[in-house]
Amino acid sequence: MPVFAVAGMGAQVQVDDLLLEPRLRLVDSPAAANVLLIAGAVPPHLSTQLAQLHDASSRPRVPLWWSLGSSLVPPIPPMVQVHEVGPSGLVDAVVHTHRALLLGELPSSPPVLPDEDPAPWRGVGPFGQGGTGMTGGVPYGRPMAEVAPDRDGLRLDQLTVRIGPFFARFPTGLVLAARLQGDVIQQAEVIAAPEGEPAVEIDVRTPFRQALHAPVPVSVLELERARSHLRSIASALVAHQLSSLARRVLRFANQAHPDQAEDVEQLRRLLRRSQVLGWATRGVGTIPAAQLEGTATGPVARASGVEQDERAADPAYLGLGFEPVIHDGGDARSRIAQRLNEADQALKLAGRARDRYHDPEAPLESPRGRLAVGDLPAQRLLPLLPAVLEGMEWGDAVSTVVSLDLDTDEVLALRSPDRELPVP
Repeated sequence: MPVFAVAGMGAQVQVDDLLLEPRLRLVDSPAAANVLLIAGAVPPHLSTQLAQLHDASSRPRVPLWWSLGSSLVPPIPPMVQVHEVGPSGLVDAVVHTHRALLLGELPSSPPVLPDEDPAPWRGVGPFGQGGTGMTGGVPYGRPMAEVAPDRDGLRLDQLTVRIGPFFARFPTGLVLAARLQGDVIQQAEVIAAPEGEPAVEIDVRTPFRQALHAPVPVSVLELERARSHLRSIASALVAHQLSSLARRVLRFANQAHPDQAEDVEQLRRLLRRSQVLGWATRGVGTIPAAQLEGTATGPVARASGVEQDERAADPAYLGLGFEPVIHDGGDARSRIAQRLNEADQALKLAGRARDRYHDPEAPLESPRGRLAVGDLPAQRLLPLLPAVLEGMEWGDAVSTVVSLDLDTDEVLALRSPDRELPVP
């Protein structure tokens, strides 16, 4: 069944795992799906964009909410609600809903937004088309491209477009305003949430967020780190249209155990044959070490040669043989390889940790870098995006953003006024 899925707070892992469900097909456009799946909690400040997503779905359509323990009902009222946490119950509900929708047993969801033009254009211009001659204005409600110099010194059409907050390959909540000439990004800007939007208090429980306030076994943290890195690699594989290989990596992530460290080498060989660690990502999205010094952005910084890891100052890791792993490429290829090597290291550390506990007073290295209350890895990475993406072709830009492994919960939290993760 074709489904367009939106991952709210605390739901990204569950949505990613739907790739393993043979009865579902996750699509990249709402126009290709009859079922709009909303998982977890979507903050109210995204209500308009969520309504636009709903109205762009193929008819007959239905919004389905997979609550995953959240009490925050989506900004658009769902026609079907699923409160089971397990994916099998969700898949059964999607299949039943899709069948009822196509047979006419369930009515199609009506539009949420009023039928209005995106911009005033009627009666404007010499022919009432909203434009002024060949260019200018918003003909038929759509903005015209402006002419501007390109990187080769030519003057070509340049169009400003907004990507997000529900672009399938980006974390939910990330919005980019990009000036495109063809498929080349001439300028990019990260768009923040409107001022004054209320913060959303969501109880998102993960081992690393619990470790901010309570002792957590090092073995648990390292196993979670390995799984997070493997999931990041799976996301990169999906972005490169290698869904079959991504499923293998996801299954490995879900079953990862300290005794399986040797299986990482087999995965490395598979990735090498797929060329994801070769021509497809080599030289893409290079970030020099100078831009990352002092940012504590974890694998992203270490992939550029910055030897910075909070575990080196954590007493719980003394005597475990821990040393930071680094690369010096700084591109998307290096970031994928960095996470693969760190997943291998994390599984081995989990096997050696025994009864060691991380003290909440000690520095905490999350899978994406230093983590503290009010100090999130995404908060340090997002400001780098505009400079990194400028001059890139769109496909390489998507690969670059995916390789940064931005956390959906962190991005959504940063778009709230308090800019802090909810306390578990």
